[in-house]
Amino acid sequence: MALKRRASRLGRLVMGPGAGTAMLGGVGLGFANAVGPGPVGVVAAAGTGAQEVMTLLDRWGIGVSQVIGVGGRDLSADVGGLMARDAVRALDADPRTEVILLVSKPPAEEVARTVIGASRDTPVVAACLGMSAPDGRLAGAPLTATLEAGALRVAQILGRPAPDLGRNPGGAAAIGGVGAGRTAVRGFFTGGTLCYEAQVILGQALGPVYSNIPLRPELGLPAPDGAHICLDLGEEEYTQGRPHPMIDPAARREIMREQAFGADIAAVLLDVVLGYGSHPDPAGEIAGTCADIVAAGSAVVCYVLGAHDDRQGLGRQRATLAEAGAIVADSAAQAARTAAAIAGRVTAGQP
Repeated sequence: MALKRRASRLGRLVMGPGAGTAMLGGVGLGFANAVGPGPVGVVAAAGTGAQEVMTLLDRWGIGVSQVIGVGGRDLSADVGGLMARDAVRALDADPRTEVILLVSKPPAEEVARTVIGASRDTPVVAACLGMSAPDGRLAGAPLTATLEAGALRVAQILGRPAPDLGRNPGGAAAIGGVGAGRTAVRGFFTGGTLCYEAQVILGQALGPVYSNIPLRPELGLPAPDGAHICLDLGEEEYTQGRPHPMIDPAARREIMREQAFGADIAAVLLDVVLGYGSHPDPAGEIAGTCADIVAAGSAVVCYVLGAHDDRQGLGRQRATLAEAGAIVADSAAQAARTAAAIAGRVTAGQP
């Protein structure tokens, strides 16, 4: 906080602690993706959240001006949005930025209001995971509870076409292959923000979801038998003495071998994150395990977070997982909805 206060006085930004993603002047810092230029400025207190929205916007032909990571705690009540506020002000003054997209894990509401209010002239969309408001707005800005919805709202403001991502891709076909008595979802994530978003969506559809990064303290681990569980494998308890699973997928593969074959599991939910800093073939590293899970009677639902120009090859990564028998979704939110449909045996085609 002292560093951020000093930076603010000096007209500088402190991107962190805990900020793994940024793109300034077209240059990616940390985990980032090969996305094109565009009119959307992103302020993110969530690393893979920033990557999700920047790649969705890129794939929809919109692009980004700047992506400023401020660290996951910046929008907490203690820190007060010190850097997010200054980042919004900087983007408001940037002639290349036409819309600002604020991305955050569950923030302190009053802090989020202050940050949104820092923009005088540029419209803001707030994608604050799990937050809601009676009129769908926060401090006058459109408020969305998922990253996907935030990106869609930005496309709408800009008058750009965006795909309909409301329905699940092949979830009904998978239902027939899921064994009787299988009702649980198990998520094994490399992106913490995607793990949060999945908990929001699964919780709305299926009930309580337990996690090592729970939405509420009472949903922490250990979980009761048969519960829905989403794990962020990038947290410190999983990365002591070894690389982050986006860099080295071996740790996730080992955990999946231990925990993804339960007789109660209807769907295994996975993210695969491409881009700078990530493993050169993350889908290939888990494809064999995915095929084994499908053969054992559970569905596998995957989302590949990436841009078409990422070196790993977005199309190749998606094809690798599909060949292993996985359902491959077009957004992280769509993947969570699909897993929920399978676990809940929802009829095909429903949102």
